[in-house]
Amino acid sequence: MKLIPLTLIAATLPCLALAQELTVHGNFRHMMHTGETGGTVALDTLNAPSAWGVGATAGLRGEVVIRDGSVLVSRGDDPEARVTPPEAGEEAVILAFGTVADWQSVTIPHDMAPDRLAHFIEMQAESLGLDPAGGFPIRVQGRFPQLVWHVVTGEAPAPGAQGGHGAENGGGHANSQSGMNLYDEAGSSGEIIGAYTGAALEGVASHPGERLHLHFVSADGTRSGHVDEILIPADAVLLLPTASPSAAHDHDAHDAAPTLREGGQSAFAAIQEITAALMADPATDWSRVDIEALRQHLIDMDNVTLRAAVASEEIDGGARFTITSADPAVVASIRAMVIAHVATMNGVEGWTMQAEETAGGAIMSVTGPDAARIRGLGFIGLMTVGMHHQAHHLALASGRNPHDH
Repeated sequence: MKLIPLTLIAATLPCLALAQELTVHGNFRHMMHTGETGGTVALDTLNAPSAWGVGATAGLRGEVVIRDGSVLVSRGDDPEARVTPPEAGEEAVILAFGTVADWQSVTIPHDMAPDRLAHFIEMQAESLGLDPAGGFPIRVQGRFPQLVWHVVTGEAPAPGAQGGHGAENGGGHANSQSGMNLYDEAGSSGEIIGAYTGAALEGVASHPGERLHLHFVSADGTRSGHVDEILIPADAVLLLPTASPSAAHDHDAHDAAPTLREGGQSAFAAIQEITAALMADPATDWSRVDIEALRQHLIDMDNVTLRAAVASEEIDGGARFTITSADPAVVASIRAMVIAHVATMNGVEGWTMQAEETAGGAIMSVTGPDAARIRGLGFIGLMTVGMHHQAHHLALASGRNPHDH
């Protein structure tokens, strides 16, 4: 399948049409940097048969969901968050949708937070002939034991408001430019409709640092809003688009004519990816960009992955790892990586993570309800869990504090 280069994003905004029929109007990152919330596409005249998608209205006065071609809006002036068709002249500031002729279902194997779900979707997409880099609509059906969602109101946010999606990445659209009505509805049944953005549209169709833009729709289809927190339970049903014939053909031809992606060395490729993202973003502050900081971080990653010694021991509910080295440079890398990782990931997947410095390195302890999985992943597997590394790299290169939440 032909992929649109990342550098093309800047040239084609505000509307992008990628392979697998994902279309995006607007740009999350640009909106967050500039505060511009004007309309980018008319909703009342949008003709999108068999489309599924999500977004927010101009002025951040409400949320948008598209279900099988029907455009529905939940507005902040309705405390019940009921959906209705768009009003005459109503527009969206952000809208991501795709046409889906047929769906294929996958059962969720275990409870998943959104970052884990994004990784699971990527793995499933590759096996099903979808292009994980380009993005596509998704759906999840089930009963959600943890669920918090909101509808933006268009009103000024309360002073010091930190609630809502995206607060950990500098403020989401619901807390930096608009107030919101918040709904904590743990245990509710319904459907999640969303967009998996892939690498190309991360930060454009979704919050920066995330590859999922999700909205909840109640079981009766009458209420909807943007998901802030959710736990996808085991046995929920994930629905992914059936690959188009052209996509399947490209996937089948992959072995015969592979797409060249590798930059020659993994650290070089990681820097290349971040550099491309910065160059594609018109809001990049080049006076703060620090690619060298990213290079030093990648050296730490290399030291911990390839040059550290790891001793493991089972403890009640999990495992304890002692990570050491005789090389002072590697010791410094171990302490920097392990302490920061635990501070970021404690609580993810229901795990309790602790870290402390020790002679020659650090000790990391991880416990949770799934001790076998913790032990099976081991130290380096646990260090890779979550998609925060990409956001961390972008923050470092952008001159921001990656741990300033």
